[in-house]
Amino acid sequence: MAAETGLLNAIVTGVVTGSIVALGATGLALVYDIAEVPNFAHGDLLTLGAYAALLVNKPDTVPLFDLLATGSQQVGVAGAAVLFVLSAAGVLGTVYHLGGVRALKGSWWGVDVPDGVALAVHGGIAAAVGAAVVLGAPAFEAALLFSFVLLGAVVPLLESLIFRKFREKDVELALMLIVSLAVAFVVRFGIQTIFGGEIRFYTVETTVPFLGGPLDFTLAKFFDFFLVDGGLTLAIMESRGDAVEPLLVLSYSWLELAVVGLATAGVAYAAHRRRRGTAGVVGPRLAAALSGLAVLALGGAALWGGGTAVPETSIAATRVRTSPLRLGIVVLALLMMSALHYLLQATTLGKAMRATSDNRTLAMVRGINTRQVMMSVWIISGLFAAIGGVMLGFLFSSITINLGFNLLLAMFAGVILGGISVYGAILGSYVVGLAMEVGIFAIPGLSATYRIPVAFVVLLLVLLVKPEGIVGGS
Repeated sequence: MAAETGLLNAIVTGVVTGSIVALGATGLALVYDIAEVPNFAHGDLLTLGAYAALLVNKPDTVPLFDLLATGSQQVGVAGAAVLFVLSAAGVLGTVYHLGGVRALKGSWWGVDVPDGVALAVHGGIAAAVGAAVVLGAPAFEAALLFSFVLLGAVVPLLESLIFRKFREKDVELALMLIVSLAVAFVVRFGIQTIFGGEIRFYTVETTVPFLGGPLDFTLAKFFDFFLVDGGLTLAIMESRGDAVEPLLVLSYSWLELAVVGLATAGVAYAAHRRRRGTAGVVGPRLAAALSGLAVLALGGAALWGGGTAVPETSIAATRVRTSPLRLGIVVLALLMMSALHYLLQATTLGKAMRATSDNRTLAMVRGINTRQVMMSVWIISGLFAAIGGVMLGFLFSSITINLGFNLLLAMFAGVILGGISVYGAILGSYVVGLAMEVGIFAIPGLSATYRIPVAFVVLLLVLLVKPEGIVGGS
């Protein structure tokens, strides 16, 4: 039986789509929940992050900056100096937003340190980041780092120069929404004025060594699952010309599957029971999930039977079509969200952010520096926007001024579906992603054009049953 794409492929694609939405929706939810700004400019901030990376990856295509280029993807000493200064200024600017000169002197560290030590540490980190960008250019990693630190410093300016002014006047939420729309148009058409309206793209080396041969991580691979009499076989296939050849074949007997499954369930249950009733970064459900995945991965690696033969007959077969790049985006999104989870649950800043989210007035009375909290929220939003924008541009192989705006509806759907909270936005984003992909698979005759409408149908159905969102009020 030949393997064909089916429901499993739609689910995996939905998880990838959900991860892309979550990278944008997380920052959007933070600003919406804590700063009380329904930021319709957030999609355009993703676009700004994607375009900012071009200064490192393809400097010869950036207007004005191309005067400092010495060749394709190359800049001279003056161009390198500009990149160094912008990168270092991004790091120092991000710290400055946390409290001005006092923050540069270490006031945000939470411990008393000599002013000179704090200034030296911040200066050293800024110089190291600047050097990494200059020495790494035009590599994609250096471009991503440059966009990351630049937006970390630029995005909080929206709070200090615009939104804070309106918040201090105690304006209605509807007016704040209109202000964010105005900011969105300014950012979008500012980008178009500088970069023009033509489609751009990154130049990236996409081939890496794998199992003794080259592997292009942007090209789709076929993950074929075969249910046979003896157990389960997973074949990772690659299309080469007219032929489809196996890269790796993993085989498991029914006994091996049973052992791994029971071990995974047992360890997950034990981890959940051990962490039940305790408060911390790793709660019972997260502990169960992480430990179960670890056992599943270790068991799968230890028991697989290698080979190159793909079963000619099978009881059932299905195919997942995806690329290592898409799977990498899922991993990157999970790492970013894990870092944010640690920040919110295990740091003083995170506790202050949660307190400000619950009641900003009470947080101020209790002595929490809510202005620093607000700036931290916008910094994190900018960092997520940079990562999301650059990865979107890389994934779609095109960068346009509507890159982030096209994702804005899905991001807002994820935030509202989840209940306008960080954790709700993450969950809501994956629900939206699954609804978009599984919906067009399950409903005959629907094309990809209907992905967003299907997601909004799911949004309406959930809100009819639970108006506060999936995790709202919990």
